Amino acid sequence: MTYHLAGAAGALALLLGASAATAQTSAVIVAPPSGYVVVNPQQETLVQRYVITQPGTAVVPSGYAPMVGSTVPVDVQLNSFATGYDYGGFDATSYRYIVTPDRETVVVEPGTRRVIQVIR
Repeated sequence: MTYHLAGAAGALALLLGASAATAQTSAVIVAPPSGYVVVNPQQETLVQRYVITQPGTAVVPSGYAPMVGSTVPVDVQLNSFATGYDYGGFDATSYRYIVTPDRETVVVEPGTRRVIQVIR
């Protein structure tokens, strides 16, 4: 009888362990990491529509590839978003941007110069 109980306990532990492992690997993250802003596709369109109407582009140092989380070099001039423009709910005026030679709009946190989104 003790063999049956030990076997049943072992099977139960194995089953629960497999369930816990499955639960850990199937977790869904529903929010971006803290400090990152997500500009949804509709807002991206509005941001891009604004940016293409503005003159000039940023001079980006050779070898610098903007990526989320990277820092824009201090010698790159940041552009401001205009107030009174509809960005679809995105608070663009709190951020700055640059435009790369590849026509990417890089949204930048002005205080830290950290890239928060690259819109292609």
